[in-house]
Amino acid sequence: MLGSRRSSRMRAFATAAAGAGILAGYLASSGAASGATPHPLKATRSASRLEVAVFSPFTGPNAIYGYFNYNGCVPAALAVNKAGGVLGHQIYCQIIDNRGEPADAVPAAQNLIANDSNVVGIVDGDSGLLSATVPLFSAAHIPELSLGGDIQFDKNKYPYFWRTTPGDDQAGYALAAYIRFDTPFRKIGAIFGNDQAAQGNVPGLDNGAKNLGLKIVNQQAIALDQTAYQTEVQQLKNAHPQVIVTESDPQTAGVFFANLKQAGALKPIVGTSGTVGTNYDKAAAAALGQSTYEKGFVRVTQYTATSGPAFNAWKQALLASSIKNAAGVETGYGPEVAYDHTIMLALAMVAAKSTNRVVFNPYIARVTQGKTVVHTFAQGVAALKAGKTIDFVGLEGQVTFNKYHNSGGVWSVAQPITNRSLKIVSAKDMAAAEGH
Repeated sequence: MLGSRRSSRMRAFATAAAGAGILAGYLASSGAASGATPHPLKATRSASRLEVAVFSPFTGPNAIYGYFNYNGCVPAALAVNKAGGVLGHQIYCQIIDNRGEPADAVPAAQNLIANDSNVVGIVDGDSGLLSATVPLFSAAHIPELSLGGDIQFDKNKYPYFWRTTPGDDQAGYALAAYIRFDTPFRKIGAIFGNDQAAQGNVPGLDNGAKNLGLKIVNQQAIALDQTAYQTEVQQLKNAHPQVIVTESDPQTAGVFFANLKQAGALKPIVGTSGTVGTNYDKAAAAALGQSTYEKGFVRVTQYTATSGPAFNAWKQALLASSIKNAAGVETGYGPEVAYDHTIMLALAMVAAKSTNRVVFNPYIARVTQGKTVVHTFAQGVAALKAGKTIDFVGLEGQVTFNKYHNSGGVWSVAQPITNRSLKIVSAKDMAAAEGH
């Protein structure tokens, strides 16, 4: 195991992909909610129900990320409704399939804006799509709480966009900080997919390595989903790295790791949160061997709670929901953040005493900076009714939005498969990586 996990987001998403079975059959028969195709659950809408749109890929190679978000939204909606709903309204989670591609995401967003009059907010995990869709949602005055790591939103200018996780460049700094201060390795091989989400890690990693005296001996942006990577593996091997950092989709990882093992070039591997999920775990374990994968691979991702009052509330709501294999989703990252985001939307409406998106949007920040700490929707409602200001501290811990509507998080080093946190990357180490 390395010395002593991150995001393209997603922190330690665990086995949330197991929940994909819930709606897969329905989506196949209904045609998923994208472009002009009908939305699932449309027949259940009514003026008294408020929609939280889960705007993410539910088909295509990144479909797992949609289910991460859906698996968090549904338990949150259940908890909100059980506590009396939002100002007398029940809420529900609506799948909007953007297919993970800008060409599909834009018409899906336009369709949502045109046809979903009951939508009060969006939760998403859309690295690589934000520049195409955020302007549309912001112009339509739809609050959006995002896991997307697009680095151009580090200085976000859209008033309806909120992000409780830092950009992917920060993930790169966290990778460098972990390697420098918690492992003996100083020579890095950087293997990232050539997609925008994976490449978002590279600037932070490059700068962090420079600031910390690490050497990147080989850096490659590899084409995704090739049948072989012998040439790329040989280049990596010839550079003699001590540790490999990586992000790619599961199919790419499976082939690359198999070629790496065949070439006798295995080294300890550090992944990002873009390597989370059962599909990735299965592909990597099959290529490397289960024992090698468990002992020689860690993820640097953002921390979410695995105990305490917020976690207990999440677990209770999750197990009471319709999410398939709910017990296997408890300690993931993507679902937990979407859960927090949905609760924050609901609390903002209660605090503003309005379901009008223009009115309650500023309260998304206010419900995380008040004087009374709350960990659940019910606690927040009780405190607000008592005339108190609230600070919602959910599974992500303390959220503090800056002027760009971004909030940093705590970086954690986690095992694969179980996603058990092994250690925290300290703020001091992060500052050193960033050159402060």
